[in-house]
Amino acid sequence: MSSFSNVSDPTDLSRIKSVIASAPQPERLVPLGIKQLEISWNASELLVFAAAEILREQMIEPVGAKVLFITDDVTIFKGQRDFKAYVHETLSKYFKVTWLTLTADGVVKVDDKTLDLASAAVPGHDLVVGLGGGTISDIAKVACNRNPGTQLISIQTAASVDGYTDNVSVVLKNGVKRTIASNWPEVVLADLEVIQSAPLELNLAGFGEALSLYTAPADWELASRLGLDSSFHETPRDLLLAFAGDPAEWGNGLAIGNLGAVEQLTKVLAIRGIGTGIAGTTACLSGTEHLISHLLDMRAVASAKQVGLHGAQVGVASLVSAMAWRYLLEILPELELQAVDIDLFAQKVTTAFAGIDKSGSLTSECISDVTKKLEKVQALQPSIVAQLKAWQIDPSKLAAIAPIPEALAQGLLVSGAPMTYADLEPWVTEEIWQWSVANCHLMRNRFTAVDLLALCGRWEKSDWERVLELTDLAIAQVTA
Repeated sequence: MSSFSNVSDPTDLSRIKSVIASAPQPERLVPLGIKQLEISWNASELLVFAAAEILREQMIEPVGAKVLFITDDVTIFKGQRDFKAYVHETLSKYFKVTWLTLTADGVVKVDDKTLDLASAAVPGHDLVVGLGGGTISDIAKVACNRNPGTQLISIQTAASVDGYTDNVSVVLKNGVKRTIASNWPEVVLADLEVIQSAPLELNLAGFGEALSLYTAPADWELASRLGLDSSFHETPRDLLLAFAGDPAEWGNGLAIGNLGAVEQLTKVLAIRGIGTGIAGTTACLSGTEHLISHLLDMRAVASAKQVGLHGAQVGVASLVSAMAWRYLLEILPELELQAVDIDLFAQKVTTAFAGIDKSGSLTSECISDVTKKLEKVQALQPSIVAQLKAWQIDPSKLAAIAPIPEALAQGLLVSGAPMTYADLEPWVTEEIWQWSVANCHLMRNRFTAVDLLALCGRWEKSDWERVLELTDLAIAQVTA
């Protein structure tokens, strides 16, 4: 039984911290830095009280303290009120507020220019308040991290990503999305009135993001069992799975903005962020499904196309990831680890990215990451071969951690979230989708089920085409 089986409220941080502390090897985990998590209809009304408490803890007189308020320029409403203007007005009654509005032709990116701008605005302020989506959250966390000692309150306005409650940020480096260390927010205020009224596609993207709960932990544990990832820890995995539930149940109603469904999604995403943070690695929630999404992002940036909603892409890719696991189990008896040819894989990386990387910097970075991964495999090849043979003798040991594709397909259906590549950005054609699936293992130092298939010579065109065919069949079955 999971140690978190008796924890039903993700906002009960003291209880969660207590369970983490009593779990095996808590010293291997990152201390949970969030002090308050509020998920409620009027969570934002607690802002002034939360800010005053943080300031007093720093021995700063709250009245007249200097607060940096970071937003983008997208109008958000709480009921009939302009939410950002209202929060700014409320803060200004008690504090000296500087309002930093980040703009970039309507789309704010977490790139060096924006991060430098936000970070430079922090000095001289006693507290940072970030209000907006995942992009603003990531920017504010990095800005505080670059200014040690600066505390952050994050006001969540959509259930689109899980990054509000973790201590990392996803940034753009050389056209590639990378995860870097940032800061835990001291307080996260998830205002359900605002979140419920957020654009539907954002919350449905959040549901897609949540689905990696059912796929990425399997990749993480696979890498651990093969000796390729020492970060695996049962406590974050158990925390995540304890709140995962059945996506086909709690996802029902999201498409019509059902408050109960929106609230449960917000809670699941909050736990995802906490799980990532205490694990000290995104591997617990970022496997094959995220790699596929990252490749689509790289393609978009290189082609000057609209970068799609991360969660929407992850949701569609989660079903593919789960089916890659199904395929792995089906052909497990015939798998045989081949000699690792790093030069061959480097050539595959070069070929895969030739059309989207004129400078070669992206290709070089990916070759470097893939080389590190393959060098680990080379060093551990005898033990990996032995483990593979053990699974062939008793497949149940591997099947026990595998995701169930049908459950994910049903969840996508009832939630109304995107199910296939055709539901994503218009530029994501079948050819581009196939490219992202076929090459997802060629960009990062992260080992997944697809890597194992590839190292056994079973991620060739006929293999990934079979996985996509099985994925289509799963969708057809639940939509029939």
